[in-house]
Amino acid sequence: MKIAPRELNLLAATVAVVILAVTYLALEPKFQEWADFAERRADLVARRESAQHLLDSRESVESRLAEFRDTLPVFPAGQQAEAELLLTLEKSLHGLILTRSEAEPEREADDLFETGLTCYWEGDLSSLVNFLFAQQAQGAVSDIRQLSIQPASGRDKPPGRLRGTFTIDYAYRRQAEPVSSSPEPTTAPPSAADEQP
Repeated sequence: MKIAPRELNLLAATVAVVILAVTYLALEPKFQEWADFAERRADLVARRESAQHLLDSRESVESRLAEFRDTLPVFPAGQQAEAELLLTLEKSLHGLILTRSEAEPEREADDLFETGLTCYWEGDLSSLVNFLFAQQAQGAVSDIRQLSIQPASGRDKPPGRLRGTFTIDYAYRRQAEPVSSSPEPTTAPPSAADEQP
């Protein structure tokens, strides 16, 4: 039986297609693995460049942090800072009226401290805008973390009156506790009335 060249070409093409299909199916997991590897490598390169950028800018960041620390208010160790911070806040209200305030516990990060004040307020829109602008101008000393606004309800409230809450975080430092230099109290010598014959 003689095979025609045309049939031989078809048979060779079919065998080649089957071999390529089997090879592709066998190597498909490896292709996916290589693609995952390339993606992980790109991610690691980006992270390394980011870390190198942070290391290169360390001195400038440390100097900016030192400048920032110098601008923070300082409170004596052991003193409640919330009352002083509330007084500072009341000076910058620009027409807002605080109806109630609550202090959050103090949080410490190395030599920096932070506490939050949740305040309930009433006022008009222009007072609120002026207050928020004043807080923004203070820089990193204070930061409004949460703000809610709604119309004030009630017959005696004028139109355009607003009320709501805000939570403001204050950053500050503490003075180191002074070391006591006073001598320890000594016991007084017994008096003549205490002595028994």
